[in-house]
Amino acid sequence: MAEVYFYIPEGRAGDAVDCGIKLSEWYSREVYIDGSLRKCIAALLNPRDEYEKFRSGEYKCLKLEIPPKYCYVADRSLYEAGCGNPGAMELYRESIIPAMSYKFGDYRFPEVLVTTTVLSEQISVTGKMLDTPVLYTSSQELYLNNLTERLKEEHSDLDDTFLYLYFKWLCSQGKADMICDGDASPAVFVLRENNRPYIFNAPGRNQ
Repeated sequence: MAEVYFYIPEGRAGDAVDCGIKLSEWYSREVYIDGSLRKCIAALLNPRDEYEKFRSGEYKCLKLEIPPKYCYVADRSLYEAGCGNPGAMELYRESIIPAMSYKFGDYRFPEVLVTTTVLSEQISVTGKMLDTPVLYTSSQELYLNNLTERLKEEHSDLDDTFLYLYFKWLCSQGKADMICDGDASPAVFVLRENNRPYIFNAPGRNQ
């Protein structure tokens, strides 16, 4: 079984546990899967990915145990971007894969598209202390950490590049000053709030 999480208004949780979650009532996506337009309930791999609901008393977090053949994973970040951008929405559609093919950390905000009604015996209410431990804080954190580590393997100067560009942005915000631009020597910035120098290699400059 695939274990996924779904937030429901607190007043509806009891009905869901007793009667199940009907696909026709709770679907929030209609997407093409294997050539057919399917209604889908958008659930989560990690309940902390919707942190406001995780902390709120207005919602209950339900754990759903679903046969994997009814579960697909897509990147909700692309869906949110695609609401105002057709190109991003096409990328969202292309991101939809069978749940068993998904590798944790591949998507910034993975959502599980459940394509079936969920029966009452497949539902339980979780608390803040989950009965099944989730081994990472949030999908976004896992995605960014994995991506950063992968890029570091390909680009040994990545940390310098990130920090150089970040401090350039601070300069544009009036929060730092560039003393040396990094063309002939390391770049030097001074952060205005503490008047402390910070030194990085500019992108493309050999150490």
